[in-house]
Amino acid sequence: MTGRSADPLPMQTMQSLHRKRSRLGVLVAFGLALGLSACATKDARWVHEHLDLTENYHAGTKTLETPKIPNTGAHQARLRATARTRGKNIGADIELTVRAEFKDFSFLDRVSFASGRVFPLTVVKRETEDCGTTDLSLCNVLEFVTVKLSRKYLTTKRMTGFHVKLWGRRESVLIFVPDYFIEGLLSRMEGREPQIAGVTTPSTTPTTQTTSTAKSLPGSPAPPPARRR
Repeated sequence: MTGRSADPLPMQTMQSLHRKRSRLGVLVAFGLALGLSACATKDARWVHEHLDLTENYHAGTKTLETPKIPNTGAHQARLRATARTRGKNIGADIELTVRAEFKDFSFLDRVSFASGRVFPLTVVKRETEDCGTTDLSLCNVLEFVTVKLSRKYLTTKRMTGFHVKLWGRRESVLIFVPDYFIEGLLSRMEGREPQIAGVTTPSTTPTTQTTSTAKSLPGSPAPPPARRR
């Protein structure tokens, strides 16, 4: 018995398959465009809307923390504002929090800004990363530090951003805090719309304020240099 070759697909079927493939390509391209657009729109409003708000009722504090500051390599950095809502010292402290990762302890203990002047910083803790082995030489180490920032200083940098350098015995860490991270945090603290270059960022969705997020954080005087804990 001789084999029978498959009949070629009708022209109408081939055209239908071609249209489906074309639609799929358009959908994929559209999805990629949306993803790129979402990445490109990270501005002061994005930071303003993505701040993490936590409240400690017993201590009488509220904390606002930004998402991770971009382009910090293996390290992680955030801006954090902690407001005291009760007691004698009502106000807000603003800090740059850093989680630095190294192959060996660098013992970060100083910080400098563009002026070059060096200040002490607060060392929160140093620890070895849990990497699932008893050989600690194979694990990275983590250093957690904070740098006190005055509200006045941040206000002067909300349109330019600023560089900060953390110094240790072995290595140093250079971090750039973008302008839109500063403006996003300050605008939320002051209960206003974020601004970019003096122009209010247009809102793309209706703004709904709630009692937990609409309240402004109180102001803070310029703090002294941070102390080691």
